[in-house]
Amino acid sequence: MQLIKRIYGEATAALAVLVIALVVVRAIVESQPWWLAAALPWAAYALYLALLMTRLVIVQRRHPWVQLSIAVVGIAVSVLAGPFAVLVAALGLAVILGYNYWYSVQHVSTKPVRVDEPLPLFPLTTVDGDVVDSSLLTHQPHVIMFIRGNWCPFCMAQVAQIADQYRELDRRGVAVAIISPQKPEDTVELSQRFDIPVSFYIDADGAAAAVLDLVQSGGTPVMFSAGGQANGDTVVPTVIITDHTGTVLWAEQTDNHRVRPEPTTFLDVLDQHGIRAR
Repeated sequence: MQLIKRIYGEATAALAVLVIALVVVRAIVESQPWWLAAALPWAAYALYLALLMTRLVIVQRRHPWVQLSIAVVGIAVSVLAGPFAVLVAALGLAVILGYNYWYSVQHVSTKPVRVDEPLPLFPLTTVDGDVVDSSLLTHQPHVIMFIRGNWCPFCMAQVAQIADQYRELDRRGVAVAIISPQKPEDTVELSQRFDIPVSFYIDADGAAAAVLDLVQSGGTPVMFSAGGQANGDTVVPTVIITDHTGTVLWAEQTDNHRVRPEPTTFLDVLDQHGIRAR
């Protein structure tokens, strides 16, 4: 099952391209344009993945209404082409549902980071290779982000958003720490990509994720194995906000890797706890 998850995106994307091509050919050969409706769910899915990989669209909503609506229309119209066309369209809907409600679902921690408690102690490695721990993050307010890696468009959108907010956070005296289990060279590249004074850390062998029970088994797609741990494990995307004593003010562990906190959430949390611009 873990292997299926790791290849789901690549395999279904390739299948979508193949199905679209075969449906178009069949529609032409049989002079039956209604067959094209059977390709609609597959086209919606393939287009979404393409836009996602190019980061032209990042959907944070929990339910993929656009994809689902197109798929339902495709199934309804493909009735005019016969039961086999309906089956093809229905399989496309199944792939969309599989991606959104199975493939992207995340592990739920059995010992989540708790509000009003001290930040747990967990190991970290700096981009210079120094072994440290989370006590470094307890001497001033922090926004701590666990991300899967440079290969994840949702994570990169989060990093870009926090970069855009950096001045507002700095005015509040809030530091930012971004932690990833990806290979050190990938984290170094990420730290150089964003020209802001954010601390980047490596979660070597997923040790920090293990302490917090945030390990997502087989969460790294096979095609991106170079950006993750050797066994394909990664971290459940998580954000923790602490105060100047290292006490947790807010924590959110996503249960679906597509869904992340809105960009303004962090500032709202800080304002609610009296950590405002100086």
